[in-house]
Amino acid sequence: MNLLKTTTHSLSLLALSRLALSLLALSLFASANIAAAQSAQSTVIQDHDHSEHEEQSTALPVMNLDGVFSEIEGDHVLGSPTAPITMIIYASVTCPHCASWFNSVWPDIKNNYVKTNKVRVALREIPTPPVNIAVIGFQIANCAPEDQFFDMIEHQMKEQDNIFTSLKAGTGKATYLEIAKKAGLADEAAMNTCIQSEAGYNRLDKSSALMKAAGLKGVPNFIINGKVLKQSSDYLPLSKHLNKLLAQGYSPISKP
Repeated sequence: MNLLKTTTHSLSLLALSRLALSLLALSLFASANIAAAQSAQSTVIQDHDHSEHEEQSTALPVMNLDGVFSEIEGDHVLGSPTAPITMIIYASVTCPHCASWFNSVWPDIKNNYVKTNKVRVALREIPTPPVNIAVIGFQIANCAPEDQFFDMIEHQMKEQDNIFTSLKAGTGKATYLEIAKKAGLADEAAMNTCIQSEAGYNRLDKSSALMKAAGLKGVPNFIINGKVLKQSSDYLPLSKHLNKLLAQGYSPISKP
């Protein structure tokens, strides 16, 4: 699998209309809206290999911002705080390449490295087109209990195709109500309140700012022990890279 990247036109959500999302939360998921969104989605996926992506990413200026290359307080994390490897994942629940990675590579990484206390993972949310739909998915995941956040992301990655099918069919509201219930939200009113959470918007803004500060412009992307991953994120090369770091026996990245 030669994993492509989904590029992000605007890595900051500051310009995203809170009012537009509020209205979307109240009158969710007309077929015309998702059809337009899917059309927009297809225009931001660039067919290039990893070397081309790396050249584009590293060409961006790296800004001085706390947490760019390390875990910070408030990150969604999974794994032991004493793990010798810290991996930051930037991903979007509406990115097909992210879903591919989460469905094919992540289960083995989680089982062989995270659950065995070798790797600690921080996931940072980067909405990609259709941005409003990605924001809704992330907002709902952020409203779940902290120990269920990764479960919510995994569910949306696994069900990504079915979610888009339901949105196109005009049944997305029911689909997201089911997702919201998995997150512990009792009803539509609770889901709408969650979707409009200003704290959630701020969180997404921060994730986008950190990604931009790292000089990255696409997802999925990975920072491992303070360095951007510049090779394939398929399981075999990624596990080889992790095993090489494990041989060092310590993490150079401090925990918050």
